[in-house]
Amino acid sequence: MDIHNYEPLFIVLVIAWLVPFVLSWLEITKVPAVIVMILAGVIIGPFVLDLIPETQYMDFLANTGFLFLIFLSGLEIDVDKIISSLPKHRLKLFDFMSNSLLIATTIFVGCLLLAVPFAYMSHQLLGINTVFYAILFPTAALGITVPILKSDGQLTRKFGQVLLMEGAIATIVSIILISIYSGVLKNGFQVEILLFTVIFAVFTITYIAGKRLMSLRTFQRLLYTLEHAASQIRVRGAVALMLLFIVVAHLIETELIMGAFFAGILLSLFVVKERSSLLFKLDGMSYGFFIPIFFIMVGVNLDLSGIAEVSQSVPLILTITAGFFITQVIPSLIMARIFGWEKALSGGILLAARLGETIAVAQIGLSLGVISGAENAGIVMASILSSIIAPLTYKMFKQKKDSKHHIYILGGTRASLLLAERFKMHDISCLTLLQKDELVPEFEHKDLLYKYVEKLTINVIDGLKLRVSDLVIVLTESRNLNLELTRHIKNELNHGRIITRRQSTAHDLIDVEESIKIVDADAVLASHIESMVVRPDSVSSLSQSFDAYRIEEIPILNGFLHGKLVREIAFPPQGSLVIQRRGGEIFIPHGNTKLLKGDVMTVIGNTNALSEFRDLLQDRS
Repeated sequence: MDIHNYEPLFIVLVIAWLVPFVLSWLEITKVPAVIVMILAGVIIGPFVLDLIPETQYMDFLANTGFLFLIFLSGLEIDVDKIISSLPKHRLKLFDFMSNSLLIATTIFVGCLLLAVPFAYMSHQLLGINTVFYAILFPTAALGITVPILKSDGQLTRKFGQVLLMEGAIATIVSIILISIYSGVLKNGFQVEILLFTVIFAVFTITYIAGKRLMSLRTFQRLLYTLEHAASQIRVRGAVALMLLFIVVAHLIETELIMGAFFAGILLSLFVVKERSSLLFKLDGMSYGFFIPIFFIMVGVNLDLSGIAEVSQSVPLILTITAGFFITQVIPSLIMARIFGWEKALSGGILLAARLGETIAVAQIGLSLGVISGAENAGIVMASILSSIIAPLTYKMFKQKKDSKHHIYILGGTRASLLLAERFKMHDISCLTLLQKDELVPEFEHKDLLYKYVEKLTINVIDGLKLRVSDLVIVLTESRNLNLELTRHIKNELNHGRIITRRQSTAHDLIDVEESIKIVDADAVLASHIESMVVRPDSVSSLSQSFDAYRIEEIPILNGFLHGKLVREIAFPPQGSLVIQRRGGEIFIPHGNTKLLKGDVMTVIGNTNALSEFRDLLQDRS
C-alpha cells in the first residue's frame, strides 16, 4: 500500500468531524461520542463498507492516539490531594470513612477479589482464561467517568474524588498486573519482569530534575518567552516527556501505556490546571486529531468474523458485561455509609463503564494469544455496552431528588434560620428540623429546606439515618433537650460529628471527643459586642452587605503556590486576603509574604471571588 495515500486518514477525520455535529443536531447527549466513533469505524471497516485499507501509518496514528488518551488520563490525577488525604495518626473507623483514598483503595481491592471467582466461574462455563479475565474485569474508563463527573460538578467534591481515585488506582494497578502477566508469558517468571519498577525510578529522577529547573528564574523566563507563536515550547516539552517514558517502557519491555500514564501524572505535578494554556493545547492536539483516530480505528480493526454466529457470541458478551457491573458495583456499596445507598449504587454503576484501557488490555491479550479474535471482539462489544448502560443509568439516578443532606440543624430558633441561610449561600446541602411553626413562612420565603416536627425526640433523630460524613448541629432553645439529643447521637448512634451549645461549666461532653465541637454562646456574644465597640464600621459593613461579601477560610492545597510570593499570584480583584494562618502563627499577608502549602488563608469577597479563591488555592480539578 502506498504510504502517501491520505484517503484513509481523510475518511477517518471526516467521520471524527461529523460525529459531534450529528449528536448535537439530534440532541443525543447521554451516549458518549467515543461509542459512536467506534460504531462508525465498524461501518467503514472490512466487514461492512471496507473503505479503509490496511495501512501501517494509520495503525501508528491510532496507537499514538491511545497513548495520548492514557497520558491525558494521568494528567487528571491530583497527587497532592492524594498525599494530603493520607491518615496522619492511628486509623479509626471514622478516619477510614472520611478518607477518600482509603475508600477508593478498598473499592478496588474488593473489585479485584470479586474478579477472581467470577473469572473462574466464567472459565467453567465458557472456557475463558481465568487469570487474564481476573485482570480485565477491574480495569477502568477514566475517559468516560471524568467528563461525566466534571459536567455534574462532582469532580471537586468528595463523591467525585472517591470515584476519580478508584479509577486512577484501577488504571495503575491494572497496567502493572498486565505488564507482569505479559512478561511471564513472554519470558517466563524471571527477575526481568520486575523491570517495570524502572518507571518509578525514572519518575523520581525526572521529578527532582524538573523541580530544580522550575526553580531557576532564567528557565521560567525562557518558558514564558517561548511558549507562544512558533515555538510552543511547553507543548513540545510535554510531548517529549511523554515520549521519554514511552521509550523507557519500550526499552524495559513493559507496556507503553504504563509509561504514558506516569508521564501524565508527572506533568500534573508541574501544571496549575485551571490557568494553564498547555492543557488546552494538549486537549486540542489530542482530542482534535490523535484520539478520534484511535477510537475509529478500534472499530475498523474489530474482528467481527468470530461473532458471526449470534447465538454463540451473546453468552460471551453478556457474561463479560455482567462481570464488569457485578465486580464493580458490589464493592462500591461501601460508600453507602457516607453518601447513601442510591448514590453509592450510582457511583458503582458509573465506575463499571469500560472502554480505552479495557480495549487495550484485550489487544494485549490477543497479541499474547491468551484470547481469540472472537473473544477480543466480545470484550470490545461488552465495553461498548457498559459505556452506554453505565452513563445512562447514572444519569437516571442523578435525576432523582437526593433525600439526604450533608448538614442537619436541630431546632427552630432564629439562629437556625440565619445559619441555614448562610449555608445556602455557600451551596451546602442543609435540612433544618423546625419546632416553631411561626418560622415556617420565613423558611419558605427564603426557599430554605426544612421539616416541621411538633416535638424533637430521639425517634425523630433515629429516623434521619445519619451517615458518617453528616454534620449535626444541635440548636434547640432547651438546654436539657440539647444535652439529651447530643448524648443520644454520640453514645447511642456512635456519631461524632456534632456541634452543640455549652450547657454549663460542668458539661459532661466537653473535650470527650475531638470531633464534637462546643459553642459557648456567652463567649460568642461577648466577642461580637467587643467587635461592635472596637470595630464598629467593619461589623456594620459585614452585617449590612452579607449577601454581597462574605469571609471564608481556604487551605492552600495547590502545590504550584508553594514558595510563591503573594505579589506573584493573580488573585481575584473582587476579593482580598485578610489573614494567613501557619501552624500556631497568625499574620497579615502582604506583597512579599511567602505562601506555603498547608497555610490557611482567610479571604473576603463576593460569591464569584470566593469561588475563584477556592479554585486557585485548592487547585480543584
